[in-house]
Parts: sequence; structure tokens; C-alpha cells
Amino acid sequence: MNHAGRRLVLATMLLMATPVTPSQSAEKAVRFQGGATATTLKGVIRSDADATFVLQAVEGQVLQTLLTTSNRSCSFNVFEPGKQEAAHIGSTSGNEFGRSPTKAGAYRFQIYLMRNAARRNETCRYSLSVELTGRPGGASAGVSDRQMRDSCLARVREMYAVQSGRVRMASLRSSRDGPFINGTVSKGAEGIKRFRCLFTPDRQLRDVMAMTPDGE
Repeated sequence: MNHAGRRLVLATMLLMATPVTPSQSAEKAVRFQGGATATTLKGVIRSDADATFVLQAVEGQVLQTLLTTSNRSCSFNVFEPGKQEAAHIGSTSGNEFGRSPTKAGAYRFQIYLMRNAARRNETCRYSLSVELTGRPGGASAGVSDRQMRDSCLARVREMYAVQSGRVRMASLRSSRDGPFINGTVSKGAEGIKRFRCLFTPDRQLRDVMAMTPDGE
């Protein structure tokens, strides 16, 4: 193959590997169900259309994402808060992205088809798994079961003046008025005291109720 032919092949390969500039779609907010810190976003894109999701994070959290697709030419870019250039380009860096610690603000995930596939009007079925953990407070992050149990334990220790090892808690349960956790405290010579941690519907600790007959 002559020099001109090699240049033509190289140019063709570069063109096929170049991300197409997607037609911008409406951004969708990533929302977690109450108590969850992870979710999976699924959908289909075609040609030069994209799918863009926005996740609100606070500083100091841990973000993990994984994209799986039905089309090898389907990828995603990740933009960090306040940045116009992608912090992660999936076509060269793969379909996993993580950040620890996170910056405060909006992370954008843009799913798209590469230029060669977009020109052939191909489709891509995608599944984007997003997990945001760590210090609570993000608009998207729910209050996890662990965080609820920790807040219950802290209040019970203070209320009964005991160490953590003397507290036993059952599984989190739900009611019409909100979630709750039943438990017991070993008070030595004073016996076993029963309690119930009551939470609001949005999973914030509301009160600790003494459940023993003596009211303690």
C-alpha cells in the first residue's frame, strides 16, 4: 500500500472512532428512592440523539457509575460541576467512572453513539448504574438504612447513658406514620429496657419512645 493509501485508511479509522456531536436532549435529574443510594437508568437512543442525566452531589461523597450497552459504539461522557470539558470520555477511557471525593454541584452524564454508528442510524439500549454514598446532604441522595440506624443508636445511647455494645436493634420496619426501629438496652441491674426509634416519612429521626412498663 502506498503512502496516500495508508493516509486514507488512517483517516477512515480516526473518523470511525470519533464521537459524533450529539443533538442535545432535555436533561433528566437522577433521583433515588427514599433510603436508596443507588439507581439504574435505562433507555434507548438512536442516531445522533443523546441521553443526558444530571446528578446533584455535595462535597466529599463517593460517586460510582457503570454504563452497559447493546451497541459497542455506544459510550458516555461525564462532566464535573462547572466544567464545559468532559472529565471522562468513554470512547477512550471506558464505561466506568468514579470520583472520590466529589465536588459540590451537578455531575452530567451524556450517553451517545459514536459517529460511525450514528451515521448508520443505529440504536443503543443502555443501562447506567449510579451510586452516590458518603456524607449525606445531596439533593439526589436518599437517607440510607445505615444512616437511620446510626442516628437511632446515637440518640438511644444518650437517652439511656450506655455504650453501643449494650444496645440491640431489630430490622427497620415501615408504618403508615413512617419507618421505625425496635430495640432493647441492657441496663445491668435495672434490667432490659425496650425502645422504639420513630422516623418521619422522609426518614429523619423524630423521637425515641420508651416501650417498657416503667416508662424508661
